[in-house]
Amino acid sequence: MKKIALTLSVLGLVSAASIAQAALVNTGDLTTSEAKALVQDKGAIVLATGPGLYDRYVANASYCASHEETQRAYVVTKDSNSSLIGYTCVVENRDN
Repeated sequence: MKKIALTLSVLGLVSAASIAQAALVNTGDLTTSEAKALVQDKGAIVLATGPGLYDRYVANASYCASHEETQRAYVVTKDSNSSLIGYTCVVENRDN
């Protein structure tokens, strides 16, 4: 009985991961203005940028952790190969 429960749990996690990946919006399907508006409206959102590629994009630094800073995020969209749609959060370089 424990094996069946474990198998069902694993299958549930795999299904949830597949559904989450399928729900990702691909920036290549959006225009620059649509992608930028989506980031601004949500504040923070995970977007796909290609098959198996995705990242978290934010509207401003308030969506980053205190030890992170923003970095401009350029992605491929339906109408451009390099569209500024917002920012990503990156760890600050403390070596300076």
